[in-house]
Amino acid sequence: MARKKVLLVELNEITWTLIDPMIERGELPTFARLKREGTWAAPLSVDMPPQLDPWITWTTLYTGRTQAEHNVFFLQQPPNMIHAKRLWEICDEQGLSVGVYGSLCSWPPRPVRGFYVPDTFAPDTQTYPESLRPIQELNLTYTRSVRLPTDQDGLRFKARLGAKLLSLGLKPRTISRIVRQLARERIEPHARWRRVALQPAVNFDFFSRLYQRTRPDFATFHTNHVAHYMHTYWRAMQPDIFPQAAPPEEVAHYGDAIRHGYRTADELLHRMLRLIDQDTVLVVASSMGQQPFISNLRRGKYIAQLRSLERLLDILDARGQARVLSTMSDQFNVYPDTPQTMQTIVGSLEAAYIDTPQRPMFNVQPLDNSLTVTLKHYDEVSEDSRCVFPHRAADNTFRFEDLVYSTGFIKSGYHHPQGVLLLYGSGIQSGGHIAACDNLDIAPTLLTLLDVPVPPELKGRVLLDECAV
Repeated sequence: MARKKVLLVELNEITWTLIDPMIERGELPTFARLKREGTWAAPLSVDMPPQLDPWITWTTLYTGRTQAEHNVFFLQQPPNMIHAKRLWEICDEQGLSVGVYGSLCSWPPRPVRGFYVPDTFAPDTQTYPESLRPIQELNLTYTRSVRLPTDQDGLRFKARLGAKLLSLGLKPRTISRIVRQLARERIEPHARWRRVALQPAVNFDFFSRLYQRTRPDFATFHTNHVAHYMHTYWRAMQPDIFPQAAPPEEVAHYGDAIRHGYRTADELLHRMLRLIDQDTVLVVASSMGQQPFISNLRRGKYIAQLRSLERLLDILDARGQARVLSTMSDQFNVYPDTPQTMQTIVGSLEAAYIDTPQRPMFNVQPLDNSLTVTLKHYDEVSEDSRCVFPHRAADNTFRFEDLVYSTGFIKSGYHHPQGVLLLYGSGIQSGGHIAACDNLDIAPTLLTLLDVPVPPELKGRVLLDECAV
C-alpha cells in the first residue's frame, strides 16, 4: 500500500452495543457508511481491571506498548514518568508533520511541524503554537469545570476570549448553536446536559481550520462527550436494568442524552469526512467501551466531587506546599513540593473519615512524587454527615454538604474492555471485518499506513493484511 496520511478520531469509550442498534434504526448514517464502506473491528483492551482506565488504555493504543512498559497509572501523571513514545512523537522524530488535538496525557505540548493542543485535563493552557492558547483557556475554564480565579473570569475575560476564538475559526453556525442552547436553558433548566455535546462542535471549528491550513501527515482529535453521557445517564436510558429505581423526571429529562451524544459523534464524523482527501485514511477508535454500572450500594454510587480543592489544601495545612488538579468527578491529584510534605498529606488524608473511623473519606494512591485521591461512597452518608480530619487539633470537623457537591445522579455506566475501530479511505477494504484484535495492534497499523518503520519494541501486529484492498 502506498504511503497514506492518517486522521485519528478518538471517540472515548464508544461501544458497538449501542452503535449497532442505532445504525439499524437509521440514527447514525455516518457510522453506517464507515462500517459499510470501510473495515471495522471490536478491539479488546489488554489493560484489564483495575487498570481499565482511559488514560492507561489510550496510552497503550498510542504507544503499542503495555502498561508495564509505558508506565502510565493515573491521569495527568508527570510527563517524565511516561516511558514510551506516543504515535505523534514517533512521527515527529521521523520528520512527518503532526497535529495533536486533545489526545489524553498529551501535555506538555512540543514544537511540531503542525499544531499541538493538549488534552482538557492539562495543568495549564500551553499550546503549540502559542497563538492557540485561547482554545485551552476555553476548554480548561468551561469544559472541565476548572475555573480561573474570579478576577479573570468576568465579562472582560469572556469578551477578550470570545474575540480571540473568532479569529481562530469559531463559526457563526456554532455560535448560533450556543445561543440557542442558552436560550433553551432559560425555559428548560434541566436541558443544561446538552452543553457537553457543544464541546466537540466548538473544538471541531478550531481543528478544521488548523487541519486545512497545515494538512498534517498524522493528526488526532479527541472527544469525551459520549463517555460522559454514558457514565451519567445510562439508568435514564434503560431504567429497567438497574436495582435503584430512576425517578420519572430523570427518565423524561435525560433518557435521550446518550443517544444525543452518539448522534453528535455521527455529525462530527460526517464533518471529518469532508476534511480528508484520497491520500488520507480516516481512523475512528475507542481504546475501550462502556457497559451499565450496577452498584452494590443501596442508593447507588452517587456522582460527587469536592466543592473546592483549594479549601482542602487549607484543611490539610498544605497551602503553598502542594498543588492540586481535578481529574475525574470524584478524583483528583496532589503534587506535594517535598517528600516530607507528601508523607504528611498522605497521613492526613488517610486518617480523614465520615462520621466514624470505619468510613474513611478518601482512597489514597501514592506514586513517586504525587498522589491520586478518590472520594469514597457510603449508603449511610447524608448531607449532614460530619467529615473529620483528626490531624487538626481544633476546627477538625466539617459538614459533608459544605465540602462535597453531589450532582443528584448515580454512576450508571462504567468501563468495558471491548472498544471500536473503523478504517476508511483509499486502499481500505469496503465492508471488511477484522475478527480479532486488541489496542496494541493500532499503533503499528497506523505507522505502517504512514510508511514509518515500526519500532521493534511495539507488541501488536499490523492489521493491514486483514483490511487492505
